[in-house]
Amino acid sequence: MMKKNISNGYTRRAALGVGMLGIAACGRKEELQKSADNSEVFGHGIASGDPLVDRVILWTCVAKGGGELRWEIAENQQFSSLVLSGELMVPSGENRPVKVDAIGLQAGTEYFYRFLYDGATSDVGRTKTLALGPVEKISLAVVSCSNHPAGYFHSYAHIAKSDPVDAVLALGDYIYEYGLGGYATEDAVALGRIPEPEHECVTYEDYAMRYAQYHRDPDLQAAHKVAPWIMSWDDHETANDSWRGGAENHNPETQGDWASREAASLQAFYDWTATREPALGLPRTANYRQFDFGNLARLIMLETRLSGRSKPVDFTQFPVAVNADPDDPEVQEKLRIFETELLGDVKRRMLGDAQADFVETALQASVANGQSWQIIGNQTLFTELRSPDYMKELPRWLKWLSKRKYPAYFEYFQRSRFRPLLNLDSWDGYRAARERFYDKIKRAGANMLVVTGDTHDFVASTLRDQNGKRVGAELGTSGVSSPGNFSAVNAPGVDFGKLTEQANPDMLLHDAYNTGYIRMQVTADQVQADFISTSDVKKSEWSAKIAHQFVVTPDRIEKV
Repeated sequence: MMKKNISNGYTRRAALGVGMLGIAACGRKEELQKSADNSEVFGHGIASGDPLVDRVILWTCVAKGGGELRWEIAENQQFSSLVLSGELMVPSGENRPVKVDAIGLQAGTEYFYRFLYDGATSDVGRTKTLALGPVEKISLAVVSCSNHPAGYFHSYAHIAKSDPVDAVLALGDYIYEYGLGGYATEDAVALGRIPEPEHECVTYEDYAMRYAQYHRDPDLQAAHKVAPWIMSWDDHETANDSWRGGAENHNPETQGDWASREAASLQAFYDWTATREPALGLPRTANYRQFDFGNLARLIMLETRLSGRSKPVDFTQFPVAVNADPDDPEVQEKLRIFETELLGDVKRRMLGDAQADFVETALQASVANGQSWQIIGNQTLFTELRSPDYMKELPRWLKWLSKRKYPAYFEYFQRSRFRPLLNLDSWDGYRAARERFYDKIKRAGANMLVVTGDTHDFVASTLRDQNGKRVGAELGTSGVSSPGNFSAVNAPGVDFGKLTEQANPDMLLHDAYNTGYIRMQVTADQVQADFISTSDVKKSEWSAKIAHQFVVTPDRIEKV
């Protein structure tokens, strides 16, 4: 099945959805110019990212290097009066990604950019620098988990068709490393989205080929053209459940040493995204940084995978058998030790020392400067999330079916009788580290809003420390195309998300079914979050709607 052009896939229902989203606009909606017959040169699109008050990263890829590339920035699409321009030599070879740090721009200004090479002109992109001084509002799109073989990128298409945002926050899993036959690839052949290469990514050449495939996607290209992106990685830019010294699905015996794979994946990430590399002297894993939107907000982007994270605990270390008696005092004591002494071990880290110091300084300076919000760009969920007792809540027929057809789910349902923490790869698996982070928030007096990816679910919750004191709020985005965690056992009359909400009073939303993204409008008094649900990612035609709305203020989060 071939992907239809975005304009053809943009249905009437989607158009109505954009109309509802007009309140989130930060500027005029103007169709960007496309250049004819440039696909042979600029077939991987263009992008901008990491905006500051006087600069922005511009990115493209030249199909065949060995010549001079020109880049241009102007205040209008006609490029009648250039603001900045320059030339650089592209190394010879196929598919050469190119980045420019365009310095010398005005703060808080919308710009248009393009590239010229070998007689071809790229499409025109829109970007915007960060503002200085008073800012009334900003608009942000929050995305995560774009799995190419799992389905079409309808969220990206919707971002491209909607009113422009000041920035797109991409919170990780921009690519997936799995090969054909791996996670969420069961429909890849039918969809015409077979992973390139077909095997799992291990070397630089593998990762670069995978990024190149993603960048040929028309919806991804369209979303990159309309706004600057601020990106972090999660685990799948390297390997599943990665940490400072390895990953769950990295096998040194067959895939070589972890350091080489990590270095290869990071090189590909920086080559193929419009992301500014760490300052001289810092390791390439130091992807934590800050962005100031005038006096309104400071965005602090975390790196929680490769620079400091301790090895995750997994449920193979669960201390009791799944058929044990939850009321047995000995069982309860083992569970207490598991959570307090293992998951709560003070030596377990999510951030390294350098990043922890950076975050504390950034928070304190933001509050001292009078910024209204401290927004944390984060990869895995902060919210404490405990499992419902599925053995009590689920109908008998579903438990019977799971036992016979989905034994891993049935084991999970059995373990839920102990009300365990649901995801030990999240901050729940690093409980002391989370409290240390909350201590930084409290010492700074920060007005914290966490935005998170990873889960493939829409989430809205109140964040509390171990003593029950509110420290902020969290908004979690669903996946662009990655399937929800309960998609394999989707059952009539059973809402796994609602069950999670009922078991966790601070979780106001757990939508385990919709794909999509979040649009946020930030003002000094509140953040309005629209949870945009997109239609079936297995079908090229698409639509979008606002599935949920929440408002976050300095003292609460509530559903609209």
